[in-house]
Amino acid sequence: MEWLKAYPVFEGVVLVVFVIVVWALKKQFASKDELNEQDKRLQTVEQTYVKGGELTKINNTVKRIEVEIKDLPKDVSDLAKEVAKLQSETKHLHDILKRIEHPLNLIVESKLLGKE
Repeated sequence: MEWLKAYPVFEGVVLVVFVIVVWALKKQFASKDELNEQDKRLQTVEQTYVKGGELTKINNTVKRIEVEIKDLPKDVSDLAKEVAKLQSETKHLHDILKRIEHPLNLIVESKLLGKE
């Protein structure tokens, strides 16, 4: 029966905790009035800065970019192999051009000097 004497104190503590929790929740979440005010401000900004044609143009651009991104290769190693292949081909062509360069220079020099 001792706990019955402490019941009013326990009830008061529970009530205080409940009031604190409700107050914290009220501070944490926005009210409908605040949301309506934010929505009106957003609509004003959208109407001011974004025209219908511009929005359509932006949407079309985003869709085009999404399609282009889908077409990009997923694996970078394939690109690395292709680049290495192109580098070897370029080096081979460079060697061929070096072999041709000296005789070509001699021919041009001969023509310029008038020797035939």
